[in-house]
Amino acid sequence: QYVSENGRWASPKYLLGESYGGMRSAGLAYHLQTALGMDLNGVVLVSPFLNAGSGIDGEEIDLPHVLYLPTFAATAWYHGAIPSKPASLQAFLDEVERFAYQEYAPALMQGYVLPEAQKKAVAAKLGAYTGTSADYWEKADLRVSHPQFLQELLRGQRKIAGRIDSRFVGPAVNPLSEMMDYDPFFPAVAPAYTAAFLDYLHSELEFGRDENYVVSAFGIDWDWKHKTPGEGGWMSPLPNTVPDLAMAMTFNPGLHVLVQQGYYDLATPYLATKNDVAHLDITPEARKRVDVQYYDAGHMMYLHGPSMKKFRDDLAGFVRRTDRL
Repeated sequence: QYVSENGRWASPKYLLGESYGGMRSAGLAYHLQTALGMDLNGVVLVSPFLNAGSGIDGEEIDLPHVLYLPTFAATAWYHGAIPSKPASLQAFLDEVERFAYQEYAPALMQGYVLPEAQKKAVAAKLGAYTGTSADYWEKADLRVSHPQFLQELLRGQRKIAGRIDSRFVGPAVNPLSEMMDYDPFFPAVAPAYTAAFLDYLHSELEFGRDENYVVSAFGIDWDWKHKTPGEGGWMSPLPNTVPDLAMAMTFNPGLHVLVQQGYYDLATPYLATKNDVAHLDITPEARKRVDVQYYDAGHMMYLHGPSMKKFRDDLAGFVRRTDRL
């Protein structure tokens, strides 16, 4: 409607979606092309949640445990919880990724009949990589969810680490709790964002003074069902718009994708995003149109000064490269 009313059909067009907006943007790109004939120049996925099957741990699905592990390791590295802390975060994460795919994933695939000796060996490495103990991982059958890890990592200091950005810490409400009591990121950041946005909304836009603005969508009853593109697809209760984005890139040879992801993000961990991008079923030519950038920050990487500059430069450069293609 906006494009039609403002005569912008011939203009470059982009979608930018953050977090759950990543899932929506990937699906919307396909929908706009197939239902409305609208091609896009680019889709920007900021800390995207694209696939519930790979991006939610603690739900009796083994794959997310594998994909969360490197961010556990990055968090422990950042907080100095690893003995003989490696000098290079990137080299450390490369090592953890290899372990995750080559040793941890095969161990989990054996289910709960994994031989005891193998379980102990894997648990020892998990404890070493994450600044926790082998015993902790053994008791968890090698499956620790991120709310459990964030409570455990700094338990001895009576602190918990953040989920949205694991660089943040806060005092534990109950140091005996199994799961994190709250996310210390939110009280540190949310009030400032809420105040700034509502001041803009009320003062500059002169809108909504007599209405309540819902800052978070957690309380909304979402309908998560999604039908994968193609004939006879199931209406899946675990949404995954990776196939939608792949189809959109296949149908539109001018569609480019920029992915922006923080290393300290435990809402949408970077290896889950990397894994989803690797599972785009596209040609080698189309894969050249995917640009993935990483940041030394969390879910909202633009809160970190150096990452904010890189975020802006990456985004502006992406638009400049693609706005005439």
